[in-house]
Amino acid sequence: MPSMRRRVVILYSIGLAAIMVPILAAILLAAYMSVDRQRDRASAMAADILHRSHKVSDQLAHVFAELSTRQTPEPCAEPNLNLMRKLVIQSNLLLDVGYVADEQLVCSSFGSIGYRLGPKSYVSAAGYNIWTQFEHPLLPGSRLVVTGDAKTGFAALVHEGTVLDGAALDKKLTYGVLGVGRRKEIFHNGLFDPLWFDKIGDKYETSFFDGAGVVAWKRSDRYDYAAYVAIPRSEIEHDGWRVLLVLLPIGIGAAGVLAFVVAQLVRINGALPAALRVALKRGEFFLVYQPIVDLRTKEWVGAEALLRWRKSTGEFVSPDVFIPVAERNRLIERITQRVLELVASDAADLLRKRPDFHVAVNLSAQDICNPDICARLRAITTAMGINNQCIHIEATERVFLHAEQARKSVEALRAQGHLVAIDDFGTGYSSLSYLTEFTMDSLKIDKCFVGTIGQHAVTSHVIGHIIEMAKSLELKMIAEGIETEEQAEYLRAHGVQFGQGWLFSKPMPMHELVEQLASRRSPERPVGS
Repeated sequence: MPSMRRRVVILYSIGLAAIMVPILAAILLAAYMSVDRQRDRASAMAADILHRSHKVSDQLAHVFAELSTRQTPEPCAEPNLNLMRKLVIQSNLLLDVGYVADEQLVCSSFGSIGYRLGPKSYVSAAGYNIWTQFEHPLLPGSRLVVTGDAKTGFAALVHEGTVLDGAALDKKLTYGVLGVGRRKEIFHNGLFDPLWFDKIGDKYETSFFDGAGVVAWKRSDRYDYAAYVAIPRSEIEHDGWRVLLVLLPIGIGAAGVLAFVVAQLVRINGALPAALRVALKRGEFFLVYQPIVDLRTKEWVGAEALLRWRKSTGEFVSPDVFIPVAERNRLIERITQRVLELVASDAADLLRKRPDFHVAVNLSAQDICNPDICARLRAITTAMGINNQCIHIEATERVFLHAEQARKSVEALRAQGHLVAIDDFGTGYSSLSYLTEFTMDSLKIDKCFVGTIGQHAVTSHVIGHIIEMAKSLELKMIAEGIETEEQAEYLRAHGVQFGQGWLFSKPMPMHELVEQLASRRSPERPVGS
């Protein structure tokens, strides 16, 4: 029982993990998705800022080109003022066009005005004089950028909002246009952090998380500037909560499903041993028998006893489910005893009349290692009134885990007259060294290898090696799961003596087996001869 409690504790631990993992996964995924979403958002805004900056630059280039062809050398002459007015009207982005001298806007499309600009902010790599955050006297509180052509003195005025307002309305963000060559902000809402250059390097486009927030950078391939957008961590966390509100119910739902599955496994693992004990008391187990066929003559020479469990409700439980549970809970020997009792009840009459026929019984590793196994089998054959040779033993490869005790038991069983076969060879714990240490009579080739015959599976060559190994050890061979004549012919041609499978017969109750055997015997060969 301690092992049972240990398994329940393990299952409950798995259940707790099943509950926590989806929820934690939802939290982590929300954090990852929020960063990813904000990177996409910042990149989209930077792209929009850069696009607007290009449109402004293109119009500036057009204005300066037009003013360079003016008709009179006097910059503020009426013909030039008219040209300035025409260019402002033609432009949908420029606020004003004028002429700058001695850090003063001498004239513009408004006429002769004389507004002082003050010292220029910087000179761009292309040679343009730049004044940033200029407050126009006619528009208090305005933030204008003045770009002047150093060669001609002509300049154009652009409102910061022309470039920035369409891209990002949230003033909590940091964004702007940076002159790359001089590393000076031209348009901006918040200053560019020089530390970002370590991650940007020479890239024209990138985005990254710097611990304080997400930063996107898009550099122009035509002009000496780049757009940048930085979204602070607080915005990312706020967005993460929004994402989590969507993902967390999904995570909780997945946790609930997994917890239910684990609870069912706990219930099944706890209930099945008790159900097995009840089944033994109620006699819910029964046997069916699958013929073992001489592949050369196609004569039925024996049958394997296969255990079945039908509950009182009519529900069938697969041996693949209940046999491992019985082994883990020390119930397998009681089940084996029930199998022997059923064989004695079912097959005694047949084996007395047909001593050349045999019934193969599967024994677990616990059965084989039980010192009383020989006595138990001897008591059964004595009660049946048959020779020990009529009961063959099939042992799974797990007996090799208890090599010393198993070797003694196998030797004792063979000395008592039982033929011993190693079952399902090649699927478990066997190795050639173990097989050479044990003295066996036959080897059963698992159906998973038989099924590869005629196929192009990776393991299709394995069966040939198993056959050759059995021959070298002088072991008889029984192939399981034969379903096609092609498989039977291959096995026969390669020297496999016996087989079983649906090609010959499905498993059947003993009374059907007796009837089938009787119908297959020739009239001149009486039963028992």
